[in-house]
Amino acid sequence: MSRKQHSGIFMMEMIMVVFFFILCSSVCIMVFVKGDRMSRDAADLNQSVLIAQSVAEVWKLEGPEGLKQRFGASVSSQDDASGADGDDAFKTDDDEASGNRYVMEFDKNGNLAENIPEGGGDGSASGKIYTAVLSADEAESSAEITVSREKNSVYTLSVSRHEREQG
Repeated sequence: MSRKQHSGIFMMEMIMVVFFFILCSSVCIMVFVKGDRMSRDAADLNQSVLIAQSVAEVWKLEGPEGLKQRFGASVSSQDDASGADGDDAFKTDDDEASGNRYVMEFDKNGNLAENIPEGGGDGSASGKIYTAVLSADEAESSAEITVSREKNSVYTLSVSRHEREQG
């Protein structure tokens, strides 16, 4: 009889130990998942800052023509939402005079993604990921650049262009 009592207590101790290890492992897994998410968010922010700075420098030096030449920027109307659902939302070059909003798309490495179909085309994850929208106010020589990933704004940069004096 005494042997059965000892094995019952041992079984309860083992159940408690297993429960404790399961609890600890679940906490560790949650910490690793949160760390991974924070790392991905930091990488997105870093890439977005680099894209915004590149777009700002080209706009400051070369203006809208530089954006079109270097990044293949599309002219968009002011009423369109960032990353509109269709290509119908973008204006043609004939409508450029009325628009001061330029849309550019980049891949996960910050490279121009104008010739890459949605989803990467070759099964890779290097498709159109980041969308940079430059909203320029030419009268005040200022602009705001918003970089988005999957329709979520990641970073916004305000810049102004100063005219050089001839002399």
